[in-house]
Amino acid sequence: MKPLIGIIGQTDLSKNRLFLDRRHIERIAEAGGVPAVFNIDCSPDEILEHVDGILLIEGPDVHPYFYGEDPSSAIKYVDVERDEFEICLVKKAVERGVPILGISRGMHVINVALGGTLYQDLTDIPKAIKHDWDVNLIGPGQRVHGVRIKTNSRLYEILKDGLDIEGTNEVYLRVNSFHHQAVKRVGEGIKPVAYAVDGLIEAIEGAEGFIIGLQWQPEYLPEMVRVFEAFVRAAAEYRLKKLELEKIEIEAELREELTKGQDGSHHSSETNGSLPDTNQT
Repeated sequence: MKPLIGIIGQTDLSKNRLFLDRRHIERIAEAGGVPAVFNIDCSPDEILEHVDGILLIEGPDVHPYFYGEDPSSAIKYVDVERDEFEICLVKKAVERGVPILGISRGMHVINVALGGTLYQDLTDIPKAIKHDWDVNLIGPGQRVHGVRIKTNSRLYEILKDGLDIEGTNEVYLRVNSFHHQAVKRVGEGIKPVAYAVDGLIEAIEGAEGFIIGLQWQPEYLPEMVRVFEAFVRAAAEYRLKKLELEKIEIEAELREELTKGQDGSHHSSETNGSLPDTNQT
């Protein structure tokens, strides 16, 4: 069976609806996964019982409360309930070894869940280039700035066949960009693996397991299909391991039941054999 990928949708409180960009669903399906959209009414444990991978997508700013700060005037809009839910989901997914792919806000959630912090606004960064392009004005597929990817990273290994290699330590490509916040201090167990020309962290990944966060929107860049394929492959591997563990547990339970049954039968036989013969002739 294909791996099930859980996608946490966005909530429109004004219209009481759940929504997401259909490109996320299309990319997961094209990569061989089965996309399933969840809202925050489910519990993280319930979701993780069923899915083989978690995709965290774009959305509102992560409230600074979750990394120990008060909100500045630059914060645009937030969804505190979604923050709480996704941060808890990431922590539990990491504990279980569930593959995680975070896009834009999703990358921020991963970082904050693992103890990192964010720049509340790019105006906090001296000499920052423009990152907060308006998707409604330029469209989602325009490549507006460069990114350099470290060659000793998992992200590079995933993308290398589709990149022009210009150096031995770093590879450059151009990406789209629609964010006004960014990773500041990196969380525990993850490392930065891509940077913008102004030094801003553009991608992170986990030291163990499949944890990748991308600041750009990979669903609109053709070569990034490799990221979704790698993510779905990791989810498929996780699914196989999970099924194997379940099989081992079921077999252990059956052996225990059989052992109990044999012990009970043996005990009954011994007891019957020791009873006095009360029949009279």
